[in-house]
Amino acid sequence: MKRNIMIIVAMIFAMQLFAAADGTYKSIVSEYTLAPDGGITQRVSKVLKYNTHHSFFSLFGETFVVYNSEYQSVKVDTSYTVQKDGTVIVTPQNAFNYVLPSMAAKAPDYNKLTELVITHTGLELGATAFLDYTIATEAGVVGSLDIEETIGVAGADIEKYQVIVNVPQGVSLRWSLHGSNVKPVVKGGRYVWTFNNVKSAKGEANTPCGYGGVPRLSATTAAALAENLMPLTVQTLDLCRAPRNYLAGADNNKKRAEAVQKYIVQGLASCKVPPYLTANCVRQCKRVMETAYGTEAEKALAMTRLMRAEGLQAQTVVAFPAAVEVKSLRNVAEYLVLCDGVFYSVRKVGESPLRWQSSHYSVYDLAGNKIEMSPSDTEIEFSADVTLSPRKAVVNGEYTVTPSRTANNKEKFSEEVTPYENSGYTIYKLPLPVSGSMDRWGLNKLSKERSAAFEIPYKVNETYEYKIKLDGVQSVTKNVKKSVKNSVGSLSVSIVNDGGSVVVKRLISLNMNVIPASKYKEFLEIMRLWNNDNLRKIVVKKQ
Repeated sequence: MKRNIMIIVAMIFAMQLFAAADGTYKSIVSEYTLAPDGGITQRVSKVLKYNTHHSFFSLFGETFVVYNSEYQSVKVDTSYTVQKDGTVIVTPQNAFNYVLPSMAAKAPDYNKLTELVITHTGLELGATAFLDYTIATEAGVVGSLDIEETIGVAGADIEKYQVIVNVPQGVSLRWSLHGSNVKPVVKGGRYVWTFNNVKSAKGEANTPCGYGGVPRLSATTAAALAENLMPLTVQTLDLCRAPRNYLAGADNNKKRAEAVQKYIVQGLASCKVPPYLTANCVRQCKRVMETAYGTEAEKALAMTRLMRAEGLQAQTVVAFPAAVEVKSLRNVAEYLVLCDGVFYSVRKVGESPLRWQSSHYSVYDLAGNKIEMSPSDTEIEFSADVTLSPRKAVVNGEYTVTPSRTANNKEKFSEEVTPYENSGYTIYKLPLPVSGSMDRWGLNKLSKERSAAFEIPYKVNETYEYKIKLDGVQSVTKNVKKSVKNSVGSLSVSIVNDGGSVVVKRLISLNMNVIPASKYKEFLEIMRLWNNDNLRKIVVKKQ
């Protein structure tokens, strides 16, 4: 009996350990102060308790502070660890190291960026690290105080998180908070937001920008969005042209735009330095081309410049998470170029799907004017005629994507494949369209649970029909008829044996492209049936 009690106690203890986050922030304070002369300081104070070995071996053994040494300085006011028995370990000087951030490693023009790596010492289970540092920005470098705080940390719960903003008398602060009902305590020019008991941010895949399942605070002293975007409007009169080899054969406006985009995406390296680390300054097109790399903002501005040099009506635009009300360069989700009604991304070749994602993105020009979009649901109609024999399958099919994602929305294809054979049976897997299909989005391995919203590129309505003629074989595939319908969408799958042929029909419709966490199980119900591999195969044997 005594042994059983000990086992139960051990199991309860293990369950408690398993349920706990790797770390617990006893407190986080992020305090911003705008001085009357325009200087800015950010003081960060953190108290972190280590609950697991993973917390100090992999997650929180070091703190990384990135700043621009051209106009910023960092001072560490406090850094020490209190071990479980109360022993205080002061962080030694050799635990503070200054390195070049990886984001600037291949970008010489940004080698003034510095990363202070603070290695926390004396770490053990139950130890608590105390850190307090200040980043000071010189006066007159940036035009406004811009803040973007995500109130959550992957791997750690937070008992108390405070964001404090101090502005001079007479200076207005515009702010918005998404994902929380916390209101600031305002006294004069001092704003204090206090968040209590914030659970660990899971960092789940396919989470739309601005819907991370944790609060997100945006604030700025700029009077309007146009003021925030002004640094992007500074242009020189230098004449820039895209390399002529990229323009070869581009005999119309659309091809010229696509050629310029290809040069920007594939011909120039991408640099991940965000604007707030460059005082919101961007390098001009000529310098971007000379160095063969650019930040996302720089590449978008260069793309616009090069498209205009080819006689195209192009403009740089910025996309923000629709959930973020107060917008600044701190919370831009993507920089794009709008040319002849098409959004061109600097991330990959082809039209950006943003037009079909207006439910969670809003787009503005550099004058701060919102660009209205007319999204359309995506429809795919796919049909294929298959002749299936013991050793090969000959396929002729076509599919239509509406609205078009490419120059032609109707595609025909033919292929000959060798099906898999096993113990006298031939197993044939149904073909998929080359592009456009949701099967290309990697949604075949979904988690069972979800705490944040789940994003797919756009709403879908897809219909597939396969007519499989049997040549020298007979079907051993069973007839199937399955369907699901809920608030997220609907799905039906049928497999019908019809003498010397098999007809397969698959229909799926999803009526939302941002699935709230509360509806994730309904989405999962549809996707599990859609991804069922047994419903994508035809099994035959020789006659």
